[in-house]
Amino acid sequence: MVLDLGGQLVVTVERLQEVVRAALGEPGASLGAWEVAPLSARESSLRRLRGVAQVGAVERPWRVILKMPAAVAGRDDPTHVFFWKREWLLYRAGLLDDLPHGLRAPRCYGCDEPGDGTCRLWLEDVAEAVQPIWSLDRWALAARHLGQFNGAYLAGRPLPRAPWLSGQRLRGWVDSHDRLVAQIAAAPANPAIRHWWPRPVVDAILRLWEERDAFCAALERLPRTFCHGDAIRRNLFARRGPDWPEETVAIDWEFAGHDAAGEEVGQTLSVAAAFYDLEPSDLPALDEALFASYLDGLGDAGWSGDWRPVRFAYAAHAALRNVFNGVGASVPDEAGRAAARPRYGRSWEELAERRAAIRPFLLQRAEEARGLSEKL
Repeated sequence: MVLDLGGQLVVTVERLQEVVRAALGEPGASLGAWEVAPLSARESSLRRLRGVAQVGAVERPWRVILKMPAAVAGRDDPTHVFFWKREWLLYRAGLLDDLPHGLRAPRCYGCDEPGDGTCRLWLEDVAEAVQPIWSLDRWALAARHLGQFNGAYLAGRPLPRAPWLSGQRLRGWVDSHDRLVAQIAAAPANPAIRHWWPRPVVDAILRLWEERDAFCAALERLPRTFCHGDAIRRNLFARRGPDWPEETVAIDWEFAGHDAAGEEVGQTLSVAAAFYDLEPSDLPALDEALFASYLDGLGDAGWSGDWRPVRFAYAAHAALRNVFNGVGASVPDEAGRAAARPRYGRSWEELAERRAAIRPFLLQRAEEARGLSEKL
């Protein structure tokens, strides 16, 4: 029997029952009533399924996420930062099943490849255990968990090897911004937007653009560790329970791979205020808390190296990954303006203003990385 999941997506009742049994840890569970809905209006490749199953005389609730990455033209190179199949391969290889203490991935209940140019991941539906606005202490704990994760591979845990985990991933990301950089260069000449793009800021961004190869080369010479690659707030969930210590669950492993120690939390820092997880004025305090706790996590894992290359990677990645974002560098048409609020929850002008507020901080990290690069 075939079940309709919407959008011409189907699954057999036998397969769904296997997934539910895995989710409940009950090999004898029988599928009962269930429902399916898109996880969000913006994510057509994600579904949330929930229902009940009969386990003996007891009815048990269950919830799972179905994630369906699809082949995308130009994203089939396993070494490229945007390789579409990376997360599915990570789960199928079991590389996310037993991560170092403190950090874990959602549990996987099945990896399917239906042969239609898509893959399917049946994943744990992770719920947050704390308020959505994290305290500084909770940010610090997440950074410590990320340090424990990264540090384990620096301190002797075998580094996972696969073509889809290697490659010049940050370099590929930065180079994809060439058209945006051209818009940024022209922004100070446009009276409608120049207040978000003052000439000194634009000149500093263009300087960093010219230096990008040197920065990326310096990062690529540093020792590699296994990283999530996009450890931003919306991908991190705080979890705790009555019989286990608080942990951080990291979702969305599409950017996972080999990076230098420090890059992981450089990404955490770089978009925290841009995505409204805290105010731009809080970035210096977040910077201090993240880096100190990350070093503590590296130490927990047994690493005892020089902190300066870690700080260089942290600062360089924070700047390179997001300072070339072109929000506000061109004026959208009416359709673009109208789409901003339903998609992002903010007007186009609010998004441009927020990005403008954080650029000086990111450029300070670039300047710090310049100084540190001379000592590597």
